[in-house]
Amino acid sequence: MPMSDFSKYTDYKTVLSVNALIWCNGKILMLKRADTKKVDPGLYAGIGGKVEPHESFYDALIREIEEETGITKFESIRPYSITQHPYPPTDSEWVNIYFIVKIAKQVEVKPTEDGTFHWINPKEIDSLPTPTDIKEYIKILSKNPNAFIFGFFDHSEEGKLTEKIIKVL
Repeated sequence: MPMSDFSKYTDYKTVLSVNALIWCNGKILMLKRADTKKVDPGLYAGIGGKVEPHESFYDALIREIEEETGITKFESIRPYSITQHPYPPTDSEWVNIYFIVKIAKQVEVKPTEDGTFHWINPKEIDSLPTPTDIKEYIKILSKNPNAFIFGFFDHSEEGKLTEKIIKVL
């Protein structure tokens, strides 16, 4: 490949993020994002955020969980999805690594500037407003807890979903 073609990859803005579904006793800890948030205001989402420069996915996951919830003890952690979100309005592509995190005891998490925290029964997920992927992923994981999911969600310049591809292994 000529070097001139290589710049289309090195000039492309990619945002890396981690997201956890924290499970305990059959329920999932979810964040109802504050209405003031830029991304997904008012939606129920997992716990997570952006990976800092030179930070590992694991360290970012642990940092985000601790910062947002105060939870520091985990029974298990496993990845369950890699998802791409090309997002033309921001001239970037988000690459999200999703994890299932199990803890031994449900904890009450106090509201923060990010929003309020709720323990949700997976059967309730259809009645909640969520980001594009989370609702579908929880349904898949409820049927097959060992599933691994590849997701691709493309958006228009206006931010509307234009393409959705989900592959389950």
